[in-house]
Amino acid sequence: MNTLKNTLKLIVIAAAFATGLGLALPLHAKPPAAAATEDAPYAGKVNINTASADQLTQLPGIGPAKAKRIIAGRPYRKVAHLVRVKGIGRKTVRKLAPYLSTQGETDFSKR
Repeated sequence: MNTLKNTLKLIVIAAAFATGLGLALPLHAKPPAAAATEDAPYAGKVNINTASADQLTQLPGIGPAKAKRIIAGRPYRKVAHLVRVKGIGRKTVRKLAPYLSTQGETDFSKR
């Protein structure tokens, strides 16, 4: 079923370009990544290699138990390596990635 939907979408897009209609995006539209970070309720970064348990628990979805597991798994060369921590999957890492780093100071706060 997905293959049929994708094929139909491609046909519609091809037809739009073939007739000269093309595809237009509003000029005021922001790229999705920029829009997400500007409207985010948090600011700054948490260094996952040096942050305390209290600093880690300020992150959405990270409680005391996960904070302890993050600390126990140090050091991390990349933020993506957090998936090695029990209870933290790719989805969580993607959600938290804008607020995480492996270098520098922790300056994370709620807006």
